[in-house]
Parts: sequence; structure tokens; C-alpha cells
Amino acid sequence: MTLNLEVELMTTATSWHMQGDVLEMCSCNTVCPCNYGGDPSDLPCDAVLCLRIDQGNYGGTELGGLNVVLYLQIPGKPFEGNWTLGVYLDQQASQTQAEAIGNILSGQAGGWFEPFSGLIGNAIPPKVVPIKFETLDGEHRVTIDGVLEAASEKIPHPMPGAGNLDTTVSGMAVPFFTGPVSVRRSSTLKLTDPDLSFEYSGKSANLARFEYSGP
Repeated sequence: MTLNLEVELMTTATSWHMQGDVLEMCSCNTVCPCNYGGDPSDLPCDAVLCLRIDQGNYGGTELGGLNVVLYLQIPGKPFEGNWTLGVYLDQQASQTQAEAIGNILSGQAGGWFEPFSGLIGNAIPPKVVPIKFETLDGEHRVTIDGVLEAASEKIPHPMPGAGNLDTTVSGMAVPFFTGPVSVRRSSTLKLTDPDLSFEYSGKSANLARFEYSGP
């Protein structure tokens, strides 16, 4: 199965909607300044955006139960573009579902992915793989065997004996988040892909619910 991100515009736009959980992690220090319109803590900024779709549809095609991982590298100021971007889609997707996800992620189906697609300078060919998205004690872990390990953890409070921080923010500049965001850090973030590899821990992580739609 192939996931085609280069699709032709349809004469009639297809309505779509999806919601679920998002785990976003990157190489910036916590809290990532890019989320507020700032510059990355270090360059390049390496990141993953992991989506667990609980409910969704693209026209008459159901999307609930699918997992998607976007992995990317930003060489400079985030909103100046020239990003490198790759996509992993859960292998349980049918060909019709894969095409629907491709239409959405390419920006051809509208929604926030449309302006986002203009930031991409280098698109890595997408891959279809088994993706495991787990939640335990409020923390997310996303695994692609032999390729990706991404797990969040709470940030310890700087005051001795005060436990962990419980920080929630909203109104970020990036479109990934459509509601309140729980600020975390990475316990591990390791990507081993033929086209892009990186490894970090103790860096920025964010958990949230998402709701996207188009056109």
C-alpha cells in the first residue's frame, strides 16, 4: 500500500473531521518557544507530531482508530519554512483510508494542513508501518518498532518535596493544538529513519486533545 501525498484538487471539496489525542515532542527546551512564535532553542529543531484518531471521517470514509506520526526538521525560523517532513501511517489503514489521510495531510482537503503544507521544502516519501500509541497514568508513549520511541513524562517541581508540575497552557501559535495543552518533557525521543534520525531526552513535550476539520 502506498500513501500518496501528491493528489489532485477535487472539483467538489470533501468535508472531513477528526479528533483524538496528540503528542508533540521536539528538541527545544521546555517550554518550546516555537509554540509562541519564537525561534527554536537550538538548530535544527527536530520534532514528531503523533496523532491517535478516536473519531473521524473523510466524506464517507471512517478514520477512527488510526494512528499517524509526522516527523520533521526545521532548519531556522519555524514560520519561514523549508521544513523537512515525513509521515508514518498505521498499517491497519485500508487503501481508501490511506488516500483520505494523504488528502488531508497534503493540505488539499483544507483545514490547517493547507497553510502548513506551504512550509514544507523537502517531503520524505511516506511509509506505512505498525504504530502503537499507548497511554499510562496520563502519559503517552508512541512506538514504531526499530524506528521510533517517543514517551512523555511529568516535569519535576523545582521545590524539594513539591512533586511534579501540573502546567496547562492554551492559545499557542502553532495549529497542532486546538484546546488546552499539558506541558511535559520527553523521557525519550528517538527516531531512526533512513532519511532523518535524532535522539533526545528531557526536552519539550506537549499532550492535548485535538479536533481538526476541513475544508
